[in-house]
Amino acid sequence: MKSLRNFAARELKEKRVDLIDVRQVKMGSVMRKGKLPDLRVWMVRGTHYFICIFSGKSLRIYYMDKRGQMLSADEFAGVEKEMVQAKISKMTKRVFCLPT
Repeated sequence: MKSLRNFAARELKEKRVDLIDVRQVKMGSVMRKGKLPDLRVWMVRGTHYFICIFSGKSLRIYYMDKRGQMLSADEFAGVEKEMVQAKISKMTKRVFCLPT
């Protein structure tokens, strides 16, 4: 968590963006056993955190693993930005937001 906060603070300082939103991916059901199901196994695969950086009309997303290492990044603008933002807000929960 400390590495995520340091990364977000560095991005805020260096790029002077409007808002940085760090979000954690919700767990998903991986395996079920039983008819109703009686037993479920939950886990997160691949990306554990999204760092969403809002700068003007663009959205840059950094994908991070559970140790805080960056996996990749994407940039979105316009209508695509709104669609991606809505999708991410459904599948994640907010960890922290800068500036507070």
